[in-house]
This record gives sequence, C-alpha cells and structure tokens, in this order.
Amino acid sequence: MRRLLMLVIALLLVLAGCNTESNQDKVKKESESKTLTVSAAASLTDVTKALEKEFYKKHPNTNIKFNYGGSGSLRKQVEAGADVDVMMSANTSDIDKLQDENKVSKVYDYAKNKLIIIKYKNSTVKELRDVSSPDKVAIGEAKSVPAGRYAIDYMKKEDLYEGMTSTFVFAKDVKQVLNYVQKENAEAGFVYATDMYKGKDKKVDNVVKLADAPLDEPIIYRAGLVTDKKEAKAWFEFLKSKEAKEIFKAYHFEG
Repeated sequence: MRRLLMLVIALLLVLAGCNTESNQDKVKKESESKTLTVSAAASLTDVTKALEKEFYKKHPNTNIKFNYGGSGSLRKQVEAGADVDVMMSANTSDIDKLQDENKVSKVYDYAKNKLIIIKYKNSTVKELRDVSSPDKVAIGEAKSVPAGRYAIDYMKKEDLYEGMTSTFVFAKDVKQVLNYVQKENAEAGFVYATDMYKGKDKKVDNVVKLADAPLDEPIIYRAGLVTDKKEAKAWFEFLKSKEAKEIFKAYHFEG
C-alpha cells in the first residue's frame, strides 16, 4: 500500500512538472508572438521612436524592436531570412524587389523626403564644385544606401560626377555621412533634409545646409509587410493612420 502511495505521489509530481513546463512554454510563446521587429532606414531613427510611443497607446503589450541601416542592406537581411516583420525603406526599389521575390505581401508609401548637401559650420566651401582632393565629399554606399544613389544621380545630372570621384568617402548610411561632416572629416556630404534635425525641432550641431540637391523624381519612402503576424499587420495599418501622418510631418517628412 505504501509503495502504491509513493508511486501515485511520484506520478503527480511528474504531471505537475510537465504542466509547469507547458505553462512556461505557453507564456514564452505568447511573449514572442507579441514582439514586433521593424527594419527601418537609418534616416527614420528619430521619427520611429515617436511612432512607437503613439502605437503603444492602442497596443501596450507589443514589444517593438527596431533594426536600422541602409535600405539595401536591410533588404538583403530579409532575403536571407532574418527575423523581420515589417521593412520601412527610404526608397521604393528595395521593397519592390522583395515583392517580386514574394518576400513581402503588401506595400505602402508612407512618406517623402528631399536630398540636400551639407557642410560643417566653419567650412569656407561656397558650392559643391569647390571641393577638390584631398578634401572629401561623404556619400552613402550606392549599392546599399538610397541617398548614395540619389547623390550620384544628382551629380551626373549637374555634370559634377566625373570631376569629383576622387573626393568621395563612402558611408554605410546617412547617419554616418552626417557624422563625417559633423566631425569635419569631410567638407561636404549628401543627406536627407530630415537629417538636419535631432528630434522634432533641434538642429544637429556643427552642420549647415550648403544647397538643395533636387532630383527628377521625388524620394518616396515605401514599407513592406514581411510576415502575417497580428502585430506586424497592426503596425503596417498604423502607418496609414492620421496620427502617423501627423508625426511624420512633425519630423519634417513630406506626405
């Protein structure tokens, strides 16, 4: 009888342990399902923090992880199977390529921007053509940074490209371009108009606009829905909301 009782107790302990483990797995699974990973162009670093705060008002249990970089690099990560739910690009072509590869199910154009040329505050440069080697012009890597491709397009349009290639110093994204100019490691650089601001209103230190760099086509920012997770769909739809549009406007993006 005693032996039978011991066996029953042992069995109950085993079952309790399995139940506890099952509950832990369930909690972990639920936690993971509420984590949203957004890959975003580096020029979105500040505005996405404001978007996140607004999103939390209706989705307080969603944990958002942002991964910033050049749009081309972010696209390659998605192609390689990285854990990404939504990609927010600084162009249309990288999202379109993912759509062609069936890596995104939906796309949405959520903002526009402008390309500008910057210099550090005490630079004597009056226009871009004044810069000559060994002085440097910072631009994003053309293969992975849309702003780098836009910069090359602009210089070719203005017949500046061939005479300036010896001055180029390449950066992994627009934030690094900004850093090169801020620290006076480059005389000038190509960034977006929104990169002149730190947050909504404060201008970045030691940088001034040298000139606009108008292009033949507008710079359109496009997003792609990578997974069908509930949180991913909620973020994607949130980008279309009035609240999101107002935040982009407050951070100097165009609609």
